[in-house]
Amino acid sequence: MTKIPELPQIDAKKVGSLYSKTDLLKALSEYLNDAIPRIGYQEDHFWTNIRIILCMVCCSFGVFAQFGTKFPKDRTILAGCVAGYFLFSGILALMDYFIIKQSVLCIKIGNVTVFADVHMQSFSHEVTITLRSRGKTVSHKTSVGHYFDTDGYLRQQHIFTDFLQLVQKFESKEAKKDK
Repeated sequence: MTKIPELPQIDAKKVGSLYSKTDLLKALSEYLNDAIPRIGYQEDHFWTNIRIILCMVCCSFGVFAQFGTKFPKDRTILAGCVAGYFLFSGILALMDYFIIKQSVLCIKIGNVTVFADVHMQSFSHEVTITLRSRGKTVSHKTSVGHYFDTDGYLRQQHIFTDFLQLVQKFESKEAKKDK
């Protein structure tokens, strides 16, 4: 049996409005980003670094087109820069849509890279926390009222406990796959 980590000391998170999907998701995301690395899970920055590199390539095309060309004379180079910008920004959009999705952070559980997602449907009180990797997904859906009190403060113990239960479910699913 593995040692259960203790609740990390994180500053209290308060939302401005309990009816704002954006505020609620932001508070949950910030808490997970602060708490999860503190309990020993290593963050995996591979996809974030790829995303940064693609953004840098897009910006390079734009900067070169703006400052390295003159309009009537360098028309073909300018067209190439525009095409390159849209190609790489398209790759970036596809990566965001198919790989990163609604990821709050990416961690290592064992040797597996796992994305932690937090999602809320519009006009719904239910929030879904998901751990996903290639071929494996575990999720927990509950009312957002479970995570916030009536004053708008995040109940850190509740989200922390639910996250640890998700990790256990993910690890047991991983163990079943390996057998």
